[in-house]
Amino acid sequence: MDRSLALYVSAAPEMDAECERLGQLLADTPRSIRWVIKRTPGPHENANPDLGALAASQFYLILLGTDIVAPVGVELQAARRSGAHVFAYRNVEATPTPAASVFARDVQVAWQGYHSVQEFIQHFERALITQFVEGTPGYGLMLSDLEELSKRLQALEETSPEGAADERRGAGRGGVILPGTPFEG
Repeated sequence: MDRSLALYVSAAPEMDAECERLGQLLADTPRSIRWVIKRTPGPHENANPDLGALAASQFYLILLGTDIVAPVGVELQAARRSGAHVFAYRNVEATPTPAASVFARDVQVAWQGYHSVQEFIQHFERALITQFVEGTPGYGLMLSDLEELSKRLQALEETSPEGAADERRGAGRGGVILPGTPFEG
């Protein structure tokens, strides 16, 4: 049985690298999960958020870099009203504009800081899998999915425990994405 889950991502165009890597991560979740992903409208699109997609989303992700863009604040309020689980990440390497600083301080979310796209993905993958496990049966995942996710979470914890410095691995400035190859953090 396939299960469709929805994620709404609030992010400025400067967060494209994070969003691209996020899509790759979600494509590697258990095959029985189909993702519907919506994102903040771009600067040349209609500036109104997709409130229907927000209301239908089980998960909401806000990414903050240098600046805050409209309609991210409206999207966050709509996600809270809909009851979506909120994930909030902030690039601590970015020098925030005054507007982004005020938003980050006043928005009342628990920001998770990160220094690189890879670090963001590692933190988000752990948080998402934890939410899947803790939120079951609400997400309608099969037992085999939960077992796979639990093994993946255990592997993540063994390779990069909380509090330890993240080990830099991978292709550096380039790489190849092979279909069907599980992401190994």
